[in-house]
Amino acid sequence: MVWDYNDRTPPLQPKAARLRFIPPLMLGLRKIPHVIWGDDALICHEAPVVVWTSMEILVPTAYLEEAANCLTKSLPTFSRAAFPSSKNDELLPCYSDDCILLAADKSLSATANYIILIPDTLFHFDTTDKTLIQEPPSYFKLSSEFSQVGVPSFAGLMSALLSCVDKSKTQGFSGFQEGRWRMNRLIEKIVCRVIMLVAWKRREPWEKYYDDPEEYPPKLKEIRNCLPVENIPVFDSIYTKHHG
Repeated sequence: MVWDYNDRTPPLQPKAARLRFIPPLMLGLRKIPHVIWGDDALICHEAPVVVWTSMEILVPTAYLEEAANCLTKSLPTFSRAAFPSSKNDELLPCYSDDCILLAADKSLSATANYIILIPDTLFHFDTTDKTLIQEPPSYFKLSSEFSQVGVPSFAGLMSALLSCVDKSKTQGFSGFQEGRWRMNRLIEKIVCRVIMLVAWKRREPWEKYYDDPEEYPPKLKEIRNCLPVENIPVFDSIYTKHHG
């Protein structure tokens, strides 16, 4: 994939964003702590990803049932569903047995057809800490009520994802350990998201986020060391794009 760093087109058009963010809006209006996660979080930081038919939302464990009830009542097309038993179904991952899957009874055009509610502790993100949460970006041109939608800040999202690169902190992902997914596939996906976030944080120079612009900062070195050998040249080219 070739990334055009001068392209400022929003990764999701405003009309589609309004429909896409209705589920988290329902949670926000009910004052249920949450943040959107996965690719939906990445598009809020300008990463050029394609959102899938599923939406991941982090909520505190104590609010999982309340969040599920809120969404099924507010959005009658959604009801509880069982996670697919297929080990290869990567679009609807069951991160742990505490996760809740909600499915729409008909295909929806712009919003998600599936909602995955995930305990925030799995990704080491505190959805009750307002310093880690921001509103959706202005380029989506959302109405004021969408300020209730929780979006992880860049720093909060990066910190949480980097924590998950450390395999010692992924013990809670029971769904992966039981073989529904391969654990290394999860780590690889997280690393790819970190790389994309770092590469696409183009509004400000990297020096604002890292101490030494002349070499790989420690965190980037850790990320690079986690990559498959064939992906290291891609990572290096992204870094070189910014630093020459």
